[in-house]
Order: sequence, then structure tokens, then C-alpha cells
Amino acid sequence: MKQPELGRKILELRKQKGLTQEELVEQCNINVRTIQRIEAGEVTPRSFTLKTILNALGEDLEDLQEPETSPFENFNLKEIGFSVFYIKLAWICGIIYFLSGFVEFAVDYARFFEDELIIPKAAYISMKFIVMLAYIYFLWGFVLSGKIFNNYLLKIGAFFLIGTTILFYGYDMASLYFEPFYTEYVMTTQSIFCGIGSIIFGLAIMRLKDPFGKIPEIAGGFEVVSGILFAIVFMAWLGLTFLIPAMILQIILLYKIEEFVRKEKDSRLPEH
Repeated sequence: MKQPELGRKILELRKQKGLTQEELVEQCNINVRTIQRIEAGEVTPRSFTLKTILNALGEDLEDLQEPETSPFENFNLKEIGFSVFYIKLAWICGIIYFLSGFVEFAVDYARFFEDELIIPKAAYISMKFIVMLAYIYFLWGFVLSGKIFNNYLLKIGAFFLIGTTILFYGYDMASLYFEPFYTEYVMTTQSIFCGIGSIIFGLAIMRLKDPFGKIPEIAGGFEVVSGILFAIVFMAWLGLTFLIPAMILQIILLYKIEEFVRKEKDSRLPEH
């Protein structure tokens, strides 16, 4: 309990006991001026002083501890209910993105490094569009999580990566119909942007360690390392290897977030 509520509570307890400030001083051996300032909310007593006063008043310090608040305290039940569905959809999209990403990598490698489009243009655009939508919605799950847990950095990182994804996937599809300009520069810029976004995103994920334990720390760590390697550009290939375990752990994390939100929602439902 913080001031001035603490001072008011002590004043209330003292009056319930029928004690004057001077009588309380005699019982706890604390300066009367200190008691006056505590009750007025001017100072916050040290734990030893507070225990001494409460013992004299026949109260326990634990009784004055503020109850732990739920991370959902600022959100209404309706919003939490919607979040359960959308976060579940997000981790499912994460699985789709993860699996389709291997096919996408093989096709893009052939296109940009061997100068050969191994599938028809329509199939290429369809593939890119599906992968892009899956990744955007996967990231949207973290936007919702950032809102639920008041993790603004997570929302910033996710939105940054969403914007980067739309920009460069749009380029990949549009460049089928005109001569790609300075492909090396575009890929370099993409690597730097992805690196910056991944660093922000990874650091934000690490903030979810409470209540999800080690998974956010490890997932965020892999994401940050991957981002650093992408930002270095010529180490981007190594960044991809760190991105694989990061993605797997992020999918698991979203699954756990969905479970956590579902339990919170169920606990708020009125009993019939």
C-alpha cells in the first residue's frame, strides 16, 4: 500500500484501537513527529518502522499488501474474448508461414541468384500473397499481445515488421512486370530494415518473461541475434538460421498466450 492510502489506513486503525498518537508512540517507541508525518501521507515508512507500528496496532503487514493485479485489469471481457480467437488464428498463421517459407526461399533463391523463375508468374504472386498474409496475421497476434500486456515496444516492433513485409513483398510481386532496378540495393535495404525490426521485436518479446518464463527470453534472444546479423547484411544468411528457432518458439509463445487469455476470460465469466 502506498501513500497517502497507507497513512489513512494507519490513522483508521489507531482510532479503532482508541489510541492517541502519543499513546501509540509509547507502545512502538517511535517519534511522535514521525507518526504524524506518516498519517498525513508526507513520508513512506521503512518496512521495520511500518512493522513496528502495525504490531502495536495488532495488525499484520501482509494484510496491507496490495493484491497482485492481473495483466488484463485494464481490458474488458469482450475485448479479451475477441483476443482469444484472433491470437489462436495468429499462431495457426505462424505455422503456415513457417512451412511455406521454405518453398518461398527456394523459389526466390532461383529467381534472384540464378535468374530463373521456376514457377509461373501467377503461381509466384499467389505464393507471395499467401505467405505475406500469413506472416502479417502472425505478427498481428503480437500486436494484440502487446495491447493486452501493455507492451508498447512489442506493438512498435510488430508494426515495423508488418510495414517492411508489405513494402518488400509488394516489390517482389510488382518487379515481375518491370525490369528490377538495382536488385542488390533493394535486397541490402530489405536486410537492414528486417534487421532493425527484428532487434526491436526481439527485445519486446523478452519482456513477456512474466508470466511465460524462459520461452520469451530465448525466442527474443534468437530474434535479436538474427536481427543483428540481418543488419550487417553480408551475415544475413546466418541470420536466417537463427530465425528458424526464433519462429518456432514464437509460435509456441502465441499458443501459450492464447491459453493464458482463455483462462483469464473463463475466470471472468459469471457463474450460473
